[in-house]
Order: sequence, then structure tokens, then C-alpha cells
Amino acid sequence: MILIIGGSGFLGYYLHHGLIASGEKIISTYYKNRIEEENFCYLNITNTKSTIKLIQKIQPDIIIYASGITDVDLCEKNKKLARAINVDGIKNVIDGAKNYGSKIIYISTSAVFDGSKRFYLETDKTNPISYYGKTKLDGEKVVINSGLPNMIIRTDQPYGWKKNWHHTNSVLRTMTTLEQGKNFEEISDWYNTPTYVEDFVKATIRLIDKEQTGFFHVVGTDYDNRFNFSKKVCDAFGFKQDKIQKINSKDLKLPAKRVNVKLVSKKIASFNITMLSFSKGLEKMKMVVS
Repeated sequence: MILIIGGSGFLGYYLHHGLIASGEKIISTYYKNRIEEENFCYLNITNTKSTIKLIQKIQPDIIIYASGITDVDLCEKNKKLARAINVDGIKNVIDGAKNYGSKIIYISTSAVFDGSKRFYLETDKTNPISYYGKTKLDGEKVVINSGLPNMIIRTDQPYGWKKNWHHTNSVLRTMTTLEQGKNFEEISDWYNTPTYVEDFVKATIRLIDKEQTGFFHVVGTDYDNRFNFSKKVCDAFGFKQDKIQKINSKDLKLPAKRVNVKLVSKKIASFNITMLSFSKGLEKMKMVVS
């Protein structure tokens, strides 16, 4: 039995249905967005007693912690909330899981690194510069020090079709703006390694099947700036590139500092896991209905 904490979120929801399709028994949790589907239940992850009680009821072999405050600026402005979800929430899960020896899979981020290196492998030293990154690193440490079997999966900029309650992503944000006939301003000095969500799910399932532990980077193959990625979205979905306008992140005066981090998925190749390029991911999106 696998329990997904945060199964209503973008990654969690795709993981839920991907694991069901692979034949696994799944229970997933939601909080604000009620999911009227089988095998979903309510959970407030900040409530220690409720979390422990749910784990006691399910007694899962594996717990995937896909819950998290991923809004970098919100984390900077509301540090209490960020720590409650990204750190204290996983502490509550571990308190419940220790009685059953459940394996913990924690979904993390490229933001645990400071961007001072050309690229990052799983063995590289962490040094987050945003509060979001700090809470995610603290969450990683909680898992590593739990005494439970565990796996940390770091990813970057997941994209794909979403449900109406999900936060948007860079691809859909570009498309929605252009569909409205507006110009789209995109940042030219932020670099990422966008990851097609279906790819992420397949890789995660493969690692689970292989009973892996430790750190894994699971990202797409392309590293470029947001402006160039948005032009590729135009090419894939038939929009005019002249509607994309280049801006600099400094002009936005955002609360949280960002750094450019290139994660490399070299380690997963030994498990015959191949990640898609950004263009190939967009092609896959065109083949499915949102």
C-alpha cells in the first residue's frame, strides 16, 4: 500500500493515477481541494494527531510526501506557513510511520543548491539561498535522519496539463496569455530544467519498482532561460513568437532571490530511465487531452 500525502497537488495527482495504472494500491490525501474520487481522503498535515491516526489506519509500505508550499515568494513572506508544510508536515508523517517502518519518498527541488556550479549531481553540496530552498533542505534532512528507508527525488519546473484546482505552470501560463491575444512577458535571466510531469511519474514508478533509496535528480534534458522556453511553446502550439516580450527579473522586485541551477539526471540512466527534451515533452502534451 502506498500513501501519497498531497495527492490533490499537481505532482501528487499525476503520481496517484500513474501508480494506480501500474497496479499499485493507493490512498491519497487532499486538504483545500476536495477530490471526489475513490481512494482520496482529507488530511491537515499540520495536525500531528490526525496524521498519525491516518497512517495508523492505512499502515502504508511507502509514503510519498508530495505536499509542499512551492510558491517561492510566498515562502519568503510567510515563513511560518512554509516551515509548517515543508518541514513540520514531514516530521508528523515520520512520527506516524516509525511504528510501521514505512519507506519515505520526499519530493524536493533544485532550490536546495546555490547556483555556484555549472551543474549539480546528487552528491553535490547543498546551500539554499531562498527560504523555500531552506525549508525543503530541512525537510530532506528530517527524512534522512528518520531512521526509515527513504528516497529524496529532486525535480525542477514540472509542466503539463493541469486540473482546474492546480496552480498553473510556465507552459500553460504562456499559452493562456497568448490565447487571450495578449503579449506575454517572460524572464530572460532565469534558467531552469523543465520536467514533463508524465516523465517524472514514470521515472518515480521505476525507482519505486527497483526499491531504490538515496538521492535522485529527475528532470528534463534541456537547460535554458524562460524566454527561450516560451518561444518553443509558441512553435509547438502555433503561436507567433513576436508576442513574447523579454524582461529581466530585477524589474519585478520579487521578495525571494532566485539562482540558476542545472540539475543533471545522470544517476537514473542506470535504471533505463530516459527523460524527454522540452520539445518532446510539448509534443506529448499535444497528443493528450487536457
